[in-house]
Amino acid sequence: MMTAIQTIRQLRKGRGWTQFDLAVRLGVTPGSIYNWEHGKNQPTGRRLRKLAEVFGVLMDEIDIEGEQEDDDA
Repeated sequence: MMTAIQTIRQLRKGRGWTQFDLAVRLGVTPGSIYNWEHGKNQPTGRRLRKLAEVFGVLMDEIDIEGEQEDDDA
């Protein structure tokens, strides 16, 4: 299973976009995209919705909340 970090990177690269290209489409800095793709921080819910819209996918396909639920194991 792919992580959201890999999904964002894969979706971006699959469209031939740079981090700058995606940042412009989302209205964030390229540094934000870099940080998301390197796991330094996570996009907010609002940004996740915008990512899904920009990529034309369902939010569930890039949702990262599930990745943090492993603490119960």
